Amino acid sequence: MDTIALGPGMWEQLSSEMRETFVFNASTWLDEMSEPGAFSLDCDRLSSFGGPLLMSEGDQSPPFFGDILGQIAGALPHAKRHVFRGAGHVPHLSHPEDYALVVGSFLRGVEVL
Repeated sequence: MDTIALGPGMWEQLSSEMRETFVFNASTWLDEMSEPGAFSLDCDRLSSFGGPLLMSEGDQSPPFFGDILGQIAGALPHAKRHVFRGAGHVPHLSHPEDYALVVGSFLRGVEVL
């Protein structure tokens, strides 16, 4: 968890219930990562989405997460992308204040139809 999802030292900061949930679901995650299409996207179909999109990532996340966001950004050039410094894959847990500020700012700029 410290390496892939949360960032260094974050495992110890999780509640015991949250750690149990991650351990319980670990084999499912491994199965999902082993699926032949786990990292493939239908970018042609995705490019038809015209709504607002905020993509976020942590700079401590494994590179494949950023690669996926890069593919999405190529299909949706209007999308916004934000990198949380010092965060892993789940910045809403490791950097909740920064995450709330970024998402809140994005939402305030979204036009409601």
